[in-house]
Amino acid sequence: MLFQNDLIPEEVFFNFLQTRKGLLDGVSICWGEPTLQNDLYDFAKKVKDMGFLVKLDTNGRDYQIVERLIKDGILDYVAVDLKHALHTYEQAVGGPQPDSFFYSYQKLLQLLLESNIDYEYRTTVIKGMHTVEDVELMAQYIRWAKHYYLQNYIWGNTLDPDFGGQPFNDEELAELQNAAKQYVQHCEIKFKNSKIVSVIR
Repeated sequence: MLFQNDLIPEEVFFNFLQTRKGLLDGVSICWGEPTLQNDLYDFAKKVKDMGFLVKLDTNGRDYQIVERLIKDGILDYVAVDLKHALHTYEQAVGGPQPDSFFYSYQKLLQLLLESNIDYEYRTTVIKGMHTVEDVELMAQYIRWAKHYYLQNYIWGNTLDPDFGGQPFNDEELAELQNAAKQYVQHCEIKFKNSKIVSVIR
C-alpha cells in the first residue's frame, strides 16, 4: 500500500485509521488503478468493517470486482474516469487497450446505471486534447448517469515534457458543461477535493 508517497505496512495504516474513528467519515481507495491489486476486496472490507464509508476510484478495467464489492455492501461510492470519447480513447491514454477493457467499461456503466449506489463519472478536460464535441460524445455514452464532473486540467510537471495541453478558461468550461448536461442527471465543473482520506493502492 502506498500512503503519502511512502510504502508502509497495512498494519500501520489500520492502526492509524483506528485513531481517526469519529474524526473521518470515509476512505477513498484510489490511484495506480486499485482493481489491479489482488487484495482489494479484503482491504476494502477491513475499512468498511471499521465503520468507515468506502469510495473506490477506478478506470473501469474490472467491473467484476466492483460488482462484488457493491453486492456485498462494501462500497458506498464509485468514481469512474472517462478519459475521452471511445473512438479516440486509446490515443488519449497513450496506448492500445484490449477489447476486454471496453467490454468491462460498458458492463460497469450498466451496473452503475441499474444499481442504487451513488457514483460519478469524471473527465479531466484539457485544451488541445478535448473539444466541445468530444465532451458531448462522452456525455452521450454515459447518458442518464447520476453525476458527471468535468475537472479542469491544472498545468504542471508531466511525464512528457513536450505535452502542450492547457487549462480551459471559465467561459470555455461553461460551454463544455452545457454540451454535457443535457444527457446526464447532473453535470458540473469540479474544483474542490473530497474531505476524506485517500489511500493510494
